[in-house]
Amino acid sequence: MAYSPPGDISSTTDMFSWINSVTGDFFFPGVITAVFVITLIKLMSRTENVGQAFAASSFICMILSILLRVTNLVNNTFMVIFIILTSISAVWMHLENSKYG
Repeated sequence: MAYSPPGDISSTTDMFSWINSVTGDFFFPGVITAVFVITLIKLMSRTENVGQAFAASSFICMILSILLRVTNLVNNTFMVIFIILTSISAVWMHLENSKYG
């Protein structure tokens, strides 16, 4: 189904808000999730360390989700999920690098 853009788009933020509303608020969460998966796979193949790859990709997506939350393009829950994933990955990296045993 085709959607005609509203006539009051005057900035890129207005355009992104319209795109997000047309897709039922799933466009930018989908973009961030795709960035997470692509970055995770690419870093896993490059570093061969799952903990570091997970930490780097979740940190990148956390920063993106915070920036998009400031512009009101993602909701709080989505941002909090990536903050939690980043904190879990920090603990995971600490446990991998610790010298227990």
